[in-house]
Amino acid sequence: MIRLVEFEPEHFPTLTIWLRSERDLVQWGGPDLTYPLTEHQLEQMVEEGKTTPPARLCWMAVDVAQTFLGHVQLALDWKNGVARVARVIIAPEVRGRGHASALLEAVVKQAFSYRAIERTELNVYSWNTAAVRTYNKVGFSHEGLRRSSVRIGDERWDTAVMGILRPEWEARQL
Repeated sequence: MIRLVEFEPEHFPTLTIWLRSERDLVQWGGPDLTYPLTEHQLEQMVEEGKTTPPARLCWMAVDVAQTFLGHVQLALDWKNGVARVARVIIAPEVRGRGHASALLEAVVKQAFSYRAIERTELNVYSWNTAAVRTYNKVGFSHEGLRRSSVRIGDERWDTAVMGILRPEWEARQL
C-alpha cells in the first residue's frame, strides 16, 4: 500500500541522495535541471504548487511504516485539461518490488480526481524499458517518439510520449 504525502523541505535530502549522477538527474527530471540538484531547484518545484490553481504538485510515496518508497510530480495544464506525470523515481533500495505500479496508480488517480483533467501524459526515455513496461501496465499508451531529443554527455536520447484518457482510466477501474 502506497500513500502520497506532500513533498516538503525535510524530504529534500532523501530525494537528492537518490540522484547520484548527472545521468540520474536528467533521467529523473529532464535536461533543464542542473547537477547536483540544489535546494533552490527543489524549492521552485514546491512553489509551483502554491499557485491557484496549482501548476505542479509534488509528493513523496510512503508505505504504512512511513518508509520513503519514491517521489512523483504532476504538472497541471488547466486550460487544456492535461496532467503530466513527471519526475518519477523509486528509492534505489526498494526497486523491483512493484512499488512503481502502485505509485503510478496513485498519481493517475490523483490526476483524474480533478474533473477538469481529461488526459494524463508523460515522457520517458525510450531506453528505459522497465519504466515503459510499468507505464503500459498502468494503462498508458505509446503515442509517439521525439528522436534524439536530449543530449547527456556524448549520448543522444529519444523521448517516448505516452498518455491515457479519462474514459480509458475509468474503464480500467471497473
